[in-house]
Amino acid sequence: MKPEIKAMNDLFDALSALAARGWTTQELSNALERALPTIPRSAMELLIGLADEKLKANPSRGPLVIATFAGVLLRQYDETPLTLSEWRELRDMVSDCADELDMEIVTYAMSLIMDYGAL
Repeated sequence: MKPEIKAMNDLFDALSALAARGWTTQELSNALERALPTIPRSAMELLIGLADEKLKANPSRGPLVIATFAGVLLRQYDETPLTLSEWRELRDMVSDCADELDMEIVTYAMSLIMDYGAL
């Protein structure tokens, strides 16, 4: 198994466990930073905010959405279905951090975002 896929699976498991019992921002941050150690701080902060929102709004779907966002940032999208709104959230995050993210990540993410009609 590729390390990126293991990171996504581990993140999904960690987020699911947090969503089931409640969490602190630090626990959420730790889970995301373990899965995405090379992501710049600005992108990580946006992702932490999105994760907090998603887990509160829908504890059963939130972990899947955030793990899928992580997969895109790792350039390992696994074709997990996202809603148009979720693709737009990812688009906004990538756009806001494009100058700090690796250009290959930005290109990969924007290509997917365009393919799914959220550009």
